[in-house]
Amino acid sequence: MATKVIKFFADWCGPCKMYGPTFEKVKQQLQQDIQFVEVNIEQDPENLSGEYKVRGIPHTVVLKQDGTTKQASGRLNEQALKDLILN
Repeated sequence: MATKVIKFFADWCGPCKMYGPTFEKVKQQLQQDIQFVEVNIEQDPENLSGEYKVRGIPHTVVLKQDGTTKQASGRLNEQALKDLILN
């Protein structure tokens, strides 16, 4: 299983809108080796937000190749997002 990064957001969420460009920038830099997914919590038929116990947005979940999971709530800057994904 390749590393997967899931961003949980909502269209009405101000911090989510500010986090979007940072997420996209990191996605463009790392997408060759990592799968990036965006989930609107209001349109989540698989209930991923429930599965990962998302309580606030934006929320980022990293599913590592070794099976471990890392999570962070709030708007991350570019370096913090890369650190979450790569470390």
